Amino acid sequence: MKMVFLAISIIFLSAYGGYLYGKSKAKTQIVEHQVEVIKYVAQKRAKIQARPNASRTELIELMQRGEL
Repeated sequence: MKMVFLAISIIFLSAYGGYLYGKSKAKTQIVEHQVEVIKYVAQKRAKIQARPNASRTELIELMQRGEL
């Protein structure tokens, strides 16, 4: 009886360990995605600011569209 209980406990503990491992991997992937988005936004902003003769109205329009 104790062996059956021990075997079932081991199975459930290994399943729970696998769940926790997968959960930690998912968090890592989300963080990497957020870093990539931040880098993309920074590149886009630098490209817009590098344009010559950007007037105040153009910059305000870009801000309202969410591009700056």
